[in-house]
Amino acid sequence: MTLIEISQQLLKASKSANNITSLLNHLEKISISQLEIELNTDAKRKAFWINIYNAFAIIYLKPNPNIILKSISRKRFFNTKYIQMDDCFFSLNDVEHQILRKSKLWWSKGYLNQLFVTTCFKKLRVNKFDARIHFALNCGGLGCPPIRFYDAKTINEQLDTATQAFLYSETSVNETKNEVKISRLFNWYIGDFGGSKGIITFLKRYNIVNEKENPKIIYSTYNWEPWIK
Repeated sequence: MTLIEISQQLLKASKSANNITSLLNHLEKISISQLEIELNTDAKRKAFWINIYNAFAIIYLKPNPNIILKSISRKRFFNTKYIQMDDCFFSLNDVEHQILRKSKLWWSKGYLNQLFVTTCFKKLRVNKFDARIHFALNCGGLGCPPIRFYDAKTINEQLDTATQAFLYSETSVNETKNEVKISRLFNWYIGDFGGSKGIITFLKRYNIVNEKENPKIIYSTYNWEPWIK
């Protein structure tokens, strides 16, 4: 199996009652050089790591889904290094912020990059950041994007579909008040979208906002209620 196929199989197994031990053992034996060689394009890196993130979020939330309800326990959950490959250990935050967001500091809302980056992350992270990954990662809450299986060959179309679907379900436009209400996810990572103006441009690209309009942005309350039971 290719690395992406392994990530897809793990995600599939995590959603079902299938045993994941053999897949986890397989992952632990994968060397960083193998990851570097096989995941040699951003399309492959995004597909693999999105699948890995979503799979491990499910695996480690299942025993206690309510851990994401409180900010302190939620922070601990996302910072715990559950994922092992070779001699490197990764947390969900590592996968998201170091690899998929190319070493952006999570607390800076997308405006600052981490100055000192470990060798693991330098070798594995994407070359170019893609803001659409925010609509593919599922953190276990009802406010998160739905889970899909990602593949390198169709990753661009898949991310566009995921983005469009999330925006349509989580966005409402009030033309009378000239307001657009969007997920608080945009506020957390506002710098990733180029600020408020960049968010409006992003919404226009997906036909959420009319090209000639410039509405005021309202952020909705994020729903951390777990969907995993």
